[in-house]
Amino acid sequence: TAHLAALQIGALLKGCCCLAEEIFHLQSRHHGSLWMVLSACFPPRWHLALLLVSGSAYLDLLQGDRLSPHLALTCLCQLLILALRL
Repeated sequence: TAHLAALQIGALLKGCCCLAEEIFHLQSRHHGSLWMVLSACFPPRWHLALLLVSGSAYLDLLQGDRLSPHLALTCLCQLLILALRL
């Protein structure tokens, strides 16, 4: 389950990076539709998995003041994978 969660966190982070880039093209590519931008960055097949990972991260934050070290390390590793294109 940890490996599946890591893959989904990677997909979530990649979608967030894509969203940060696509927001600058809101008018030219997506005709001002924020829904079209979100659909382009987070495909519908990811929605349930991303909801589960985001929900578990939120519950993790509610239990403590910060993210657990395991979840934070997983996020950092996935960001490195995205940055190095591995």
